[in-house]
Amino acid sequence: MSSYNDYSISAYGRMIEDAARTGPFVEALRQAIGPDSVMLDIGTGTGFFALLACQLGAARVYAVEADAAALEMARRCARNVPGSDRITWLQGLTTQMDLPERADVVMGDLHGTLPFFKGNIESLMDARKRHLKPGGRLLPARDILHAVPAHAPHEYRLIESPWQHNAYGIDLSAAVPVLVNTWRRARAEPALAEHLLAEPKRWGVVDYTTTESTELDATLEWQVERGGLMHGLYVWFDGDLGEGMGYSNAPTLPELVYGRAFFPLEKPVEVVPGDSVRTRLAVRLFKGSYLFRWDTRIAAADGHPKARFEQSTFKAQPTTVAELRKADASYVPSLTEDGHAVRAVLDAMAAGQRLQDIADDLLRRFPSRYRTPAQALDEAAQLSRRYG
Repeated sequence: MSSYNDYSISAYGRMIEDAARTGPFVEALRQAIGPDSVMLDIGTGTGFFALLACQLGAARVYAVEADAAALEMARRCARNVPGSDRITWLQGLTTQMDLPERADVVMGDLHGTLPFFKGNIESLMDARKRHLKPGGRLLPARDILHAVPAHAPHEYRLIESPWQHNAYGIDLSAAVPVLVNTWRRARAEPALAEHLLAEPKRWGVVDYTTTESTELDATLEWQVERGGLMHGLYVWFDGDLGEGMGYSNAPTLPELVYGRAFFPLEKPVEVVPGDSVRTRLAVRLFKGSYLFRWDTRIAAADGHPKARFEQSTFKAQPTTVAELRKADASYVPSLTEDGHAVRAVLDAMAAGQRLQDIADDLLRRFPSRYRTPAQALDEAAQLSRRYG
């Protein structure tokens, strides 16, 4: 199966087929695009929205995709769509390119399970500043995030089994600290309303039309309304496309392609109506990756503490002290043998050598790394596809 970034062609198809997600975007484009419109489609994938914009009469469309294979599939699909000659296909990242003109409409559905995913926020921030005309339309306009305490034994089962108990009597509990400090995509089946132990609270808003930050940090407080064993928090976002259009992936609704998140507690806690739950939920960008933190305090109605947890995805990273040291600004790195091999390929590419000659040189210089000519040629070809 050919994959494009984190998606296969089948996955792109499922995204298009998800009417609850795709329908609002289509309607927003119908409303926003006129005969003189210029559109920028960030992360075009296999080109669906770029092709739709042509069908809706856009004058020019800039369709940008980082993955060469996905972009090639988009070009192939475009051959069957009248008017697609108005599309300029560009490989790369919009944050690293200048366009000939600004767009009336910028479209960028770059979400993961949450908006804090790879370059989603950064790309739309940059597009707003450099690629969108004043008064232009940005899609989506904002994402509104929510959280709610939940009874979710089906979500917590992945922590309990096989790590805390299994049919073979093997103690795997050393993995539990990693698992409880990792949020995950919740199962596809909607949660029962009675399993939400309080009313959902707004965590915050990522407003792409104004934001200057990729971070979110807020303290949420709930009063428990339904008793039960609390396993963690469901977290999700409602996408707002402006003009009353949007979609929601609340846990009690059918799942959208993005999924929704579940943040587990370190241990399940029995709660009763009147108890209070207080969680500081935060996310920040650290060395290119998003780190999540959820610190939770649970207390009885009389204020007596029931539980206190401090959890973070940082705790789930099996990073050694040596690895952390390598990221320090004062560290002086040196190349490993792998690094020297990669450098040799890139230097040879820069000098204009043929791949076969590069592979022959690799085999001669790094005999312990490349056992066969085919291995050396494959390495050179991979770097050629990535950097050539």
